[in-house]
Amino acid sequence: RALPERCFSTAFGHLAPITTTRNKMLATRALRPLASLTARRPLSQLVVSVVGPDRGGLVSSVTRAIAQHDGNVVESSSFSIGPVFSMAMLVEAGADQHAALTNAVQSAVPGHSVSAHEAEECVEAPAFAAALDVSCADGVGLIARVTEFVANEGLSLSKLETKTEGAPHGGTQLFSLSGVMLSKDRSDRCLNPTSRRWRRGSLAARRVDGVAARV
Repeated sequence: RALPERCFSTAFGHLAPITTTRNKMLATRALRPLASLTARRPLSQLVVSVVGPDRGGLVSSVTRAIAQHDGNVVESSSFSIGPVFSMAMLVEAGADQHAALTNAVQSAVPGHSVSAHEAEECVEAPAFAAALDVSCADGVGLIARVTEFVANEGLSLSKLETKTEGAPHGGTQLFSLSGVMLSKDRSDRCLNPTSRRWRRGSLAARRVDGVAARV
């Protein structure tokens, strides 16, 4: 049923006659609590890292502690190497909640090492990204040689993964590396020259002699 024009519905559902001149004032007062609840605090980003023994429920415990302090996980990466679990998260939270959030995560996983630091607000986006896959017979110093070559080309590596496994037909151990190369320059200025120098056997490429690379 339509309400009379000069009635105001209160929070308890009762109707009270009001004057037109008081309508805006009462409506404003009624909305003030809602406005204070929806007002967002200044937010900033925090990088949280967790390292320790692997066990079930770790991710659940960590993310629950973050959520209880109004934190939002924007990006995360987790993996296990042998018995060790490692997790890194980019968390968005109130600037005044960083210490409490970090302490809460540490309390949630007391047997693990927890560290946190504020993320840089302005990070220049790369102009391009290219996948890098390397495979060869296993040997000492391969990761150092490949990463040195990439660094000498003015590139950086992101999401680097390496592993060693037995060859399918023999006792040789095979090494493989995969990652993403990033650069602030355009791809036609850095990717193609880098690929050519690797393949034609430049000084940097000879340092990783015997490595088959696909750029």
